[in-house]
Amino acid sequence: MGSKVSAESWEGEWRNSSVPSQSSTENDGIERIRIGANPSRLTLEVHNTRTETQHALLCGDLGNDWQDAPDDAIILAELAGEAGSSFPRGAKLAWRNHWAEESMSSLITELSNASTEEVIVIERHLSSENSMTYNILVRKGEVTSSSVSSHVMRKEISGAGPAPVTFLRQHGRSLKTLEARKKVLDKVGQLILENMDAISDAHETDRVVPAKFDGTGKMILGGIASYKDLLPQWMEPESIPDAAPPPVKAGVETVWTIHNEPLGVCINIAPWNAPVTLCLIPALAMLAAGNHVVIKPPDLVPNISALLRRLCQKYLAGYVWVEEGDKDTVNRIIDEGADHLEFTGGAEIAKIIAARCARVLTPVTLELGGKSPCFVDKGLSDAMLDDAIREILETKVYKTGQFCCAHDYALVHEEVHADFCARFKAKLEELGPKRKILMIGRRHYEEIKRKLADSKAECIPPLAGDMVLDDQSMTVPMTGLLQPSFDTKVLTEEIFGPLLPILKVKSVQEAVDIINRPASAKPLIAYCYTKDQTAEEYFVGSIPAGNIAVNGGPQRMIGNYASGFGGVGPSGTGVGFWGRDALAEFSSRKTVMRAKEGFAKSFFSGPPPPQ
Repeated sequence: MGSKVSAESWEGEWRNSSVPSQSSTENDGIERIRIGANPSRLTLEVHNTRTETQHALLCGDLGNDWQDAPDDAIILAELAGEAGSSFPRGAKLAWRNHWAEESMSSLITELSNASTEEVIVIERHLSSENSMTYNILVRKGEVTSSSVSSHVMRKEISGAGPAPVTFLRQHGRSLKTLEARKKVLDKVGQLILENMDAISDAHETDRVVPAKFDGTGKMILGGIASYKDLLPQWMEPESIPDAAPPPVKAGVETVWTIHNEPLGVCINIAPWNAPVTLCLIPALAMLAAGNHVVIKPPDLVPNISALLRRLCQKYLAGYVWVEEGDKDTVNRIIDEGADHLEFTGGAEIAKIIAARCARVLTPVTLELGGKSPCFVDKGLSDAMLDDAIREILETKVYKTGQFCCAHDYALVHEEVHADFCARFKAKLEELGPKRKILMIGRRHYEEIKRKLADSKAECIPPLAGDMVLDDQSMTVPMTGLLQPSFDTKVLTEEIFGPLLPILKVKSVQEAVDIINRPASAKPLIAYCYTKDQTAEEYFVGSIPAGNIAVNGGPQRMIGNYASGFGGVGPSGTGVGFWGRDALAEFSSRKTVMRAKEGFAKSFFSGPPPPQ
């Protein structure tokens, strides 16, 4: 090629040039490939209809290292015809993808079968902007055969990389039966059980806290068991009465049922603070409801995203696809027109996502968080006050505050305010170096710095000595902020970090008034710590919220598999996980009416004449 070649030069839909494209149909024997490439990753959508219809969606890292090949990579061996017969389906294969030249004009895929020591080599070379030579060779040891297949492919659509939503809609593996859904849920469980350490290591590398995945992994395994228990009844038609008035029935009785039908293909866009957890938990509900899933992991955690992509190709090929990338990737997969989308993250990005989905009428579930308040009432025992402080610090220290269910600010009754602050300060001082909380990235660290500076509040404990913000390590000491002004960022924006504004209130009524301010109204969770039943009833009845936890914390709130979990208004819409609510979120509740005998006629001009 005369012009400069880049990874983007490969992107597009390519067809075998030996057959005119206008004659192409699903079964005309044409091999069609869509390629998406960047300097570090190659995505292939392969349609091989030369012998039997086969389709595969594959993604691999570009480099010299061999990796486990996805099961569907067998299609690359079958492109070699008889020469690929030593690569039987089910064989354990390895592969690698790499640029053959620094110019990126040649792209090589090698597929290895360790048991036979054979390697299929696919050489692709850009001979012009819209033309590619495509050669397949077989290598055994040091001996490479002559080309077993060679042809020219033409780029018919530039920039048209793989389309995962469309691919899964057309070629995804069936989830119509109860057995198929239970099987795919078990595969998710296998993915987790066999890769706990690998996920924990990727968390550590990408600065996700807590890094250890065991606890969350076990919670997801419990969720799998719960969905499997729900599915037999869920997949049976549900009878409902015929409540039509007698004149409308006109003597013809009908039977009514609701059928819970999969929506189709769902997109799950996950955030960086709990990437594996929030990639998999909504996907579980989507799969259990019979849908296929495209997961968009956060680009801020590249090691976790790449690991999830490899694992989902290994365990969930044909059911789940992981699409890595930035906002352009999000726009591209949304524009394919999925049947539902769930987004977990911040409100401002949610507005952009929802607006984009509206263009293609894709319904959305939004899990947004917001400013989850905590009311600490008078009259608590010492033990219960300590439990409340411990619960706050669990979300702000162990979970770093980078957690949608974290206590965002505390409203403490004036009669216990001094005691609460003293105990809170003592608990933080006991933490020692563990008080320093790791922020995931530079942008978020700088945002927390701005919020702290803007608060102009007294800090407890004071920020002094080695307990100060560290720009190099991007750590922030967990800190209480006494009586910041209501117009400061820590009381008008979600904090999402290790800062806790502490406000003195005279009563539960004052606490409720503060919570219901426009800047903080309708939180994801409102926490109420009290022994006064009247105060509890007023709190629960006066605060619109997605959820309310009385004398309990977020783990118990989200750990009940029978209860759906979601926000309201600015904290979200819909139910993203757990229970029948989540199954309903990703299902069409299809109504079926059957006349028992005769024909259930319509009488648009009025009821029928009396018989």
